[in-house]
Amino acid sequence: MAPARGRRRLPLAERREEILRAATELIAASGFKGVTLEAFADACGMTKAGLLHHFRSREELLIAVLERRDELDLTSVADVLEPAPDPATARAVMTAFVRRNLTQRSLVQLYTVLSAEALDPGHPAYSYFATRLREGRAMLERYLLAWHPRPGQAAVELLAFLDGLQLNWLRDESIDFLAQWESFADRFFAV
Repeated sequence: MAPARGRRRLPLAERREEILRAATELIAASGFKGVTLEAFADACGMTKAGLLHHFRSREELLIAVLERRDELDLTSVADVLEPAPDPATARAVMTAFVRRNLTQRSLVQLYTVLSAEALDPGHPAYSYFATRLREGRAMLERYLLAWHPRPGQAAVELLAFLDGLQLNWLRDESIDFLAQWESFADRFFAV
């Protein structure tokens, strides 16, 4: 019997990456709650059973999508994981990060949608986002804001600005994200 239309064999690593890319797009468009296992499988030309061979549950797939996003982010800044000695260096690192995010609208949308959904303590990514916030703040304080007189407060302010700008940019593509970032950065890094 011939395989179903759209179904094909791929090496394990390629199939897993295909699933994660498709799941990222689906979750970014519909949120986690709005996508069934069947929809994830269909997006990859797989059966539900085939998908469950790679990920034991929707929740496991969600966490893998989030971890993949984190890996991509970390890879983009891995060569600059030294504490920024001054505001100009920190600004350059953050501006590079902002520019990179502008090329990944679906990942920004994924993160924004899921972070809102995961405010519910019953959501499978609730703990992930709580940990990510805590670790992200600590990384900002240690690597980008150690020069700041109040690195903890500065980290919260920087994250709040970026999260808010991303949300508004996702709603209104006419917002010049980079111009808004530069205007904020002029003030923020002028300490």
